[in-house]
Amino acid sequence: MFIYVYFLELVSIIGASLAVNNTERDLVLKELLRNYNSAVPPNYNHDDQLRVEIQVYILSIDSISDSSKDFALSFFLRHRWNDSRLIHDPKLGTFQLSQKSMNKVWVPELFILNEKRTALHRVSTPDKLLHIKPDGLMYYSTRISGTFSCDVNLLRYPLDHQMCPLTIESYGYTSETLDLQWYKEPVEEKDDIILSQFSLGCEKTIKCDKVYAGLKFSCVQMNIKLDRLYDYYLIQTYIPTTLIVILSWVSFWISIDATPARISLGLLTVLTMTTQNTGLPKVSYFKAIDVWMVSCMFFVFAALIEFAYVNVLSRVQLRRQTSVVDNGDHDNTPSTRKSFPSKNDYRTGCRFNICFQNMANREKARNVDRISRFMFPLLFVLFNLFYWIIYLFVLKTKADIQPC
Repeated sequence: MFIYVYFLELVSIIGASLAVNNTERDLVLKELLRNYNSAVPPNYNHDDQLRVEIQVYILSIDSISDSSKDFALSFFLRHRWNDSRLIHDPKLGTFQLSQKSMNKVWVPELFILNEKRTALHRVSTPDKLLHIKPDGLMYYSTRISGTFSCDVNLLRYPLDHQMCPLTIESYGYTSETLDLQWYKEPVEEKDDIILSQFSLGCEKTIKCDKVYAGLKFSCVQMNIKLDRLYDYYLIQTYIPTTLIVILSWVSFWISIDATPARISLGLLTVLTMTTQNTGLPKVSYFKAIDVWMVSCMFFVFAALIEFAYVNVLSRVQLRRQTSVVDNGDHDNTPSTRKSFPSKNDYRTGCRFNICFQNMANREKARNVDRISRFMFPLLFVLFNLFYWIIYLFVLKTKADIQPC
């Protein structure tokens, strides 16, 4: 019984001390804010430069658009600076201000230069916090989601890497008054960020002060490197088009007399190739995948042209000799009958010449098919060799050269 009574007295004493401490903290905070001018930054009256440190915590990268050249990003924007006007007793600890009290304290006026659309989260209250340390250190954080421009370069698409910036700049104060700097750890990110078409690479932070109308404004920039995952394009574009090109080579093994079969196969492969170009980003310059598609179309179309050449080569002499024979049959003048052999002998001789020359031309046509069976695959392998070496290792864009 005695222990129970002692415990109740101890709890009441602790509660009373906490109540007194909270009351004292409220009074001190009200006193600090009573004469506080939130329209003037710290050290403004002393002409001292205020250092504001920035940190970005990436929550998610929702989408990246090649056509509109932008990306959707959700993040915490964190600020840290010193305000000597709000120094208080260390015994009172850190002041955590409510939403109403935040409006009474000066915060940096910043904007995002490459912003297209942004929104502050307000469910159920605005997602902002402001803490005041005893030494006057201010810690301000807000949650932002928006769409930001990204100057994508699709020269190596879909084997490309993109560098998308987030540029934060002072709007109302020049660099003489406010200086933006990055934290020692400027960028943090969630561990489970997964993108559908990209892998999240490194983040590089730089200083990017800008001059407008002769006035210098402080600026910091974060560059997010995004590596495109091209497995989808291998499955949906590169492998199917390769198979279509190989399918067009089957006509080289089909008899030169099977004209309907070879024409059908050639037209089928050409028409199939024309349907593979849909859904790709439209830009005014050649992308890597455009070079691939045009080259595959060239190989398929060349296989169809090869059959046309073989067909003409195998039949041209036959048509010429047939024309000569028909002209001889219709020439029935007496002088002609005296100068030439009989009609039956003439036809027999012409048929022999026709067969001999036609066999020679057919053999030439078959030789063209035999050469094509090796030349087309060899040229396609050489094209692949140059294509993958150039676009994977030789050709570099700004995002590839810029180190992290």
